[in-house]
Amino acid sequence: MGVHNEQLMKKCFALARHGYGNVHPNPMVGAIVVKNGTIIARGYHRRFGGDHAEVDALKKAGEEARGAVLYVNIEPCNHQGKTPPCTTAIENAGIRKVVYAVDDPNPVVTGNGKKKLQQQGIEVESGVLRGEAVKLNEYFFFAMRSKLPFVVLKAATTLDGYIADSRSRSKWITGETARDYVQYLRRGIDAVLVGANTICEDNPRLTVHNLRERQPHRIILDGTLITPVTSKVYNDQYRNQTIVVCANTKRNRKKIEQLEQKGVTVLAYKSTKSILPIRRILRDLWKRKLTSILVEGGESVFRQFIEKKLYAKMLFFIAPKLIGGGVPVVNGINRSLRNAFTLEDVSSKMYGDDVLIEGYSELYTKYVGRGK
Repeated sequence: MGVHNEQLMKKCFALARHGYGNVHPNPMVGAIVVKNGTIIARGYHRRFGGDHAEVDALKKAGEEARGAVLYVNIEPCNHQGKTPPCTTAIENAGIRKVVYAVDDPNPVVTGNGKKKLQQQGIEVESGVLRGEAVKLNEYFFFAMRSKLPFVVLKAATTLDGYIADSRSRSKWITGETARDYVQYLRRGIDAVLVGANTICEDNPRLTVHNLRERQPHRIILDGTLITPVTSKVYNDQYRNQTIVVCANTKRNRKKIEQLEQKGVTVLAYKSTKSILPIRRILRDLWKRKLTSILVEGGESVFRQFIEKKLYAKMLFFIAPKLIGGGVPVVNGINRSLRNAFTLEDVSSKMYGDDVLIEGYSELYTKYVGRGK
């Protein structure tokens, strides 16, 4: 029965992934209704505010759901949100047993869904492929537990560790396959963050190409507001999803007004020598329901997140190129090997000719656990 449960739960994971990029701030969830050993209905959470996976599957099953088993990758909810409680739908459908992978980390939900189902006389089994279920929704689990966004540091470097040449040119270090994967990452993230130099030198849009649905927010760390008001991120159709973070100084006030008139959000903080309070900024972004952030550069921004240990995951693309000099991926960090920053649960994968190395930080382990 254990192996059978795991096979069905993996089908729930596959269904859940269909909601990638569309269900924020909810987790990706898939559900299957099984009766007499046969799958009679499948469902998943398609978009935020729409039917949850359990309800989607139960509607498809109809009267056949009576006496069946429901599989779902996360604990069913027992509270009124954008939609009614899933536990009520499960009871009304006549489900006799619910099998799920992991408790919901949302304090409004955790344990309450299971308790309600059991009170209704429904058998409950949990913990099936729990570790895989957490990794599937790692952004959600980390943000719920830490009250910080899940920060991903993403860099593309040459073999000798440079993110740009001596003229600050970075197009293109990696090949097309790696760049396509970055587009995929952006589609599932809440916000893309860069420093002011990246805007000044590259003038990027920081959007997902050919996507008409939800675009990620753009966050610009610009303590002294050196980025031109003519930059693409301040003037395109997504400018109202652009957030500029700067120092709250008299010198910045005129430019703050110019940006706000364009519809750009400006967050101004008291700072010393224009050094921005990264942890406080992340807390404020979390309060704005930005629960996952892809940090794409540049080197001074990477250094701040690394030194303050405020990232959950690191993704480094390494291209088979040598340039001998240029802009290093990080600068100003000088640690011994004994005290080096290290990653956990490290893995690697090829994207064309480029190697992606990814791993998790101590901060991720603190709130989510290692391999759990």
